[in-house]
Amino acid sequence: MPVINTSRLTRREALAALSSELDQHPVLILVGPQGSGKTTLAIEAIDSRVGALFEGRVRSSQPVILLRRDAMDAMQEVVVEHRKLPIEGKNGPLRVDVSMYDALKAVIEGVFDVMELGEDVLVSRIRELTSSVTQVRVIEVVADFDDLKHRRMNRHKDAAARLEMLLQKEHRFGVESNIWGIQGARVGDIISRDSVSPYLSGQISRTPEDFYEVIPTKGLSLEECLTKMLCISKNEKRESGFLVLHREGRAQVISDILVGSSNSIIGVTMLELYVGYRQRRRNQQVYMPDIDGTVELIHSHLRGDSKLSSADIGGAERFGIIVSVVEPDGGVDSTNEARKEELRQILWW
Repeated sequence: MPVINTSRLTRREALAALSSELDQHPVLILVGPQGSGKTTLAIEAIDSRVGALFEGRVRSSQPVILLRRDAMDAMQEVVVEHRKLPIEGKNGPLRVDVSMYDALKAVIEGVFDVMELGEDVLVSRIRELTSSVTQVRVIEVVADFDDLKHRRMNRHKDAAARLEMLLQKEHRFGVESNIWGIQGARVGDIISRDSVSPYLSGQISRTPEDFYEVIPTKGLSLEECLTKMLCISKNEKRESGFLVLHREGRAQVISDILVGSSNSIIGVTMLELYVGYRQRRRNQQVYMPDIDGTVELIHSHLRGDSKLSSADIGGAERFGIIVSVVEPDGGVDSTNEARKEELRQILWW
């Protein structure tokens, strides 16, 4: 699989590499970690050669599919299914022809967004569907860990400009796209697709802007982070949380303390910002981290029962992490029994 490293290449060099691949391969699937630049590169690569740009819409790193116009036209000419409609005509049920192009869009939505089968299955299904008319090239877009984190933390700042570029190119080159928003900005009118708007109040942008406060943890121990989190719970009546990486017998705080607001999902957004995940299903685990070790999310809640919620338990399974909750009075629960006892000892001794 060819690799484009956006930390080692200049923006112009990375774009030239992708453009060269597009010259040679009618269908490109870009995979790679969050913050590597897949969507940005694909948007910048749009010109008269391109017919469509698609990506998955669910959380975590979405593959980006770039179709050359000749491939798109060929797919629209091939009928892959005569689908029966739940409508009766004079001679029985009505049927509609489904083109390969329509089927491709359904595969992207069904495999990645609905069933969450992962990027490997998505690539396999697209290849299987289109093998009779075109070639598929998978490219991994990567970057250094520090660059990935920096981009994820700041992606909302240029989101409007990137989305504006996409909409302008859609109209200029007649490109079809299923992108409704980029973290921090959204398409104002999804029908005409001619304007960019900020996220509405209450919408989750999955950026630092979702949170009431970001408290740096550099130089703080785990015990000090827990103390700060409990003070926020007691004094401000707000939920907060931070991430810990367990590796080689050591526990290291790897995020700031994020203080929740009305439109924040502390766990999911923290994992995306500070760790980065890709959809690669393994049994119950749907998302795989971009770092080695076991990630733990420690967060407070104000329910007063010292119990994990169903969302905590489900998130631990889907992301393969430990989730621990701490009440203002020091009550503790965790998806890992040993960790539960460790946190109790830290808080009470």
